[in-house]
Amino acid sequence: MKTLDEMSAKEYQVGIDRFIEEADQWDGALSLETFLQSWDELEKRRTVLELKAQIVNDRLVLKAAPEAPITVRDNRIQLDDGRELVIVLER
Repeated sequence: MKTLDEMSAKEYQVGIDRFIEEADQWDGALSLETFLQSWDELEKRRTVLELKAQIVNDRLVLKAAPEAPITVRDNRIQLDDGRELVIVLER
């Protein structure tokens, strides 16, 4: 599936037109599968991630559990959406 940034103007317009057509026909019912998938996505967003922090030679070193959906290296946290957080210690 493409993101909006990756779509051409024509692909975007086709997607919008299809959405409008389907919305006109929708009776308000939500399938169980769609409900459960949506619920699962919401639950994933609520997950609390624990990071462990140490100061080593005046540097902040963060660690995450191996199964965490983020990558941590020293004071940098790489999020799964491509963004990166950099924690800077102030003196």
